[in-house]
Amino acid sequence: MQALLTIRDLIPLLQVSEPTIRRWVSESRKGIGTFPKPINGAKRKLLFNPVEIETWMGTRSVPKVESIKSRAKRHNAALDILKKCGVHVINLEKQ
Repeated sequence: MQALLTIRDLIPLLQVSEPTIRRWVSESRKGIGTFPKPINGAKRKLLFNPVEIETWMGTRSVPKVESIKSRAKRHNAALDILKKCGVHVINLEKQ
């Protein structure tokens, strides 16, 4: 049988702060989040099932990071649209 995990155990595992974990727990209790609910109901010493945490980590989606080229392309397209509408934009990067 695996030992239950505390918030202190989860911090290095999930690489987030304690307030973030507590926010996830709160959202989960309200039905908005998907973070596993603690085994016990105490606020000070929350205990989590390690199997549920591992399952949650496996299903958690990784945010997509936009590449530099696609961001530049999107930015230039927006500037072109603004120019066509008669809006003059000062490009501070070229100065």
